[in-house]
Amino acid sequence: MKNKKGAMICFLALLMLVPVLSEAKHNADVISFNPVTDGGRNITLHQTETLKKWQYNFGTMFDYAYKPLEYADNSGNRRRGIVDNLFVENFFGAVGFTNWFEAGINLPVVWLETYYNLNSGALNVPEENFYGHLGDLRLETKFLLPKIENFPVRFALVPFMYFPTGDSDHLLGNGMWSPGIKLAIDGAIKDRVWLTANIGYRNYMHTRYDNNAPDAVIDDTLELGGAVHVKVTKEWSVIGEIYSEEVISAFFENSLQNPAEIIVAGRYTPQTEKLKGLSATFGVGTGISRGLGSPDLRLFAGLQYRRPEKVEKVKKELAVLRPDRIEITDCIHFEFNKSVIKEESYSILDAVVQVMVNNPQVKLVRVEGHTDWIGSDSYNQKLSEQRAKAVHQYLIEKGVSTERLTYKGYGEFKPIADNNTTQGRALNRRTDFIVVE
Repeated sequence: MKNKKGAMICFLALLMLVPVLSEAKHNADVISFNPVTDGGRNITLHQTETLKKWQYNFGTMFDYAYKPLEYADNSGNRRRGIVDNLFVENFFGAVGFTNWFEAGINLPVVWLETYYNLNSGALNVPEENFYGHLGDLRLETKFLLPKIENFPVRFALVPFMYFPTGDSDHLLGNGMWSPGIKLAIDGAIKDRVWLTANIGYRNYMHTRYDNNAPDAVIDDTLELGGAVHVKVTKEWSVIGEIYSEEVISAFFENSLQNPAEIIVAGRYTPQTEKLKGLSATFGVGTGISRGLGSPDLRLFAGLQYRRPEKVEKVKKELAVLRPDRIEITDCIHFEFNKSVIKEESYSILDAVVQVMVNNPQVKLVRVEGHTDWIGSDSYNQKLSEQRAKAVHQYLIEKGVSTERLTYKGYGEFKPIADNNTTQGRALNRRTDFIVVE
């Protein structure tokens, strides 16, 4: 119940970041770096695995893009900037509602934008700097599809929606409700290398955003991407991604509106108990096309916490009742050449007590002490009796009735293994609990 409440509080707190939506100018969005919300293996591409029920992830990712949008001549040479500096912090979080469905949100906050009036035809346009503006909020969900038997890859559907929360007047949002859906595909190679592909569709209202460029149009797009995640050590991974957003109506011709980018990152995931679930990511990228939002250089770094999956520990039974004995899973250990029981064996003896409490039909149990053949016969006989008596006394002190217990030492005379080997002698040094009645 605590996990459920914590996850819901986390998700609702993130939703409270959503401002009141209002009509906004339809425009292009220069923010093209969109980290996933669930803290998966990749940076911007979705893995198929969802967060488990009430598992959650939250974090922040800083992103600096240098010259993500500029005017260029027909040869590709820069004429002037439109957005020269863009420093964004993404706040994100996600919650698993079942083992196959999750939902998450991402809110970009633009701490710095160096902007030049887009629709001015002049080359010398005054620089404007904007601070603390919002980008478009993104809500995304994920449905893990059923596994295909004997098929090495998994599939998931990722429906999403962008909300017009950004400053679209300065290219920090599209100013429109923009839904879409992606298909995520991935597979692993020996649990060390993971390959991921995403293909998706995003809907836009057809909009011309620059009066000076006839091909400066946003419209429905096809989103494509591929990623590789390599686990170098238990704590360190390397991630590479390539992704693009292609205007469908001008898929093969309008490179101005078809941004593509490649990024490389390192990720540190500490494995200590106190820091488990945390991960730090840092990387670099660059645009590989002239598309909207493709920067000359991108730097990014982030920190997130993905609550570790709760693994149900199978409780090992230390003592089990059999028809002829109470079987224990480990030896009873004593101090060397003494009948003093070591503390590490208390839990096993306590388990024997519990077996007897739970099984009142067992009327009498004989505690038997055994040794190997090292030492004289008389010495081993005496030691085995003393150790059997010590165990007998421990069980009584823990609440077992004296009428239900007896004890006997057998020395070296009942071996169960070869006394000529070290392993055999270790097996022969034992305490047995024989059901007599």
